[in-house]
Amino acid sequence: MRTIEHVQRRMKIRSSIKKSLLALAIYAVAIIYFSPILYMFLSGFKTEQQAVSPSIFFKPTLETYQKILSDPTIYQYLGNSLFQVFFGTLISLVLGIPAAFALVFGRLKKRESSGKIYLWFITTILLPPVAVLIPLFTWYQQVHLINTPYGLLAAYVGFHVPIVVWMVHSFFSDLPKEIFEAAEIDGCTKFQRMTRIAIPLARTGIISAALLVAVFIWDEFFLGFNLTGNPTATLPVYMARFREQQGQFVAQLSASSTISVLPAIIFGWMTQKALVKGLVSGAVKG
Repeated sequence: MRTIEHVQRRMKIRSSIKKSLLALAIYAVAIIYFSPILYMFLSGFKTEQQAVSPSIFFKPTLETYQKILSDPTIYQYLGNSLFQVFFGTLISLVLGIPAAFALVFGRLKKRESSGKIYLWFITTILLPPVAVLIPLFTWYQQVHLINTPYGLLAAYVGFHVPIVVWMVHSFFSDLPKEIFEAAEIDGCTKFQRMTRIAIPLARTGIISAALLVAVFIWDEFFLGFNLTGNPTATLPVYMARFREQQGQFVAQLSASSTISVLPAIIFGWMTQKALVKGLVSGAVKG
């Protein structure tokens, strides 16, 4: 006859087995997703001859990294990427935050106008860059913005302001409107209510939006490749140069890719708590 202790012991064993299997499955998926990054990282320590024929065991060398870092053009591309990330994120926030605030707390003539404008912002996020490349390229040629950092910056801002509006709008919607009504009675202007109340209360969501926009701009290749030349191109465009008619330089491509993703990984690791907290807070209403 089974006792209660025996049943509880069997339940604990089953629970521990399920947890172990789940942990193994999670580790297996993580290894599968991380393996390309690990392969890229290790290939940077190989010569071109070693990288052509992949092998687990090899003699590491810094020859490839020395060749990449000794090239002065990489620092030019890196500076262009930093310029686009900093000003693209900053301008997107400056334009997106007031737009989100106006959609949530503004008083439009028609009540449904706010929802329609917000829906328009959401739908533009789904618009792929290739859909607007030809008209954008044609217009940029007429106003002489091709091969200029400001033309690429304008394109990045146009594509990423809707992301800021989408994320910050959800955080502003969670704020109690009674606070803003009380502030209005006390004589606060709309600008003061936004800067002194809304932004401090929703700073977690704003930080999350800024991080996402910065990562998207840092990784963007398509617009940077088609709208800029060598003097104004970004770091992802620099990596494309290692695929030529003579073949693909796997080791140099891996080394430059590692250098490119390293700042994003470090920055993401340092700010992961704020990013996760912002995304979770924006997903929970209440």
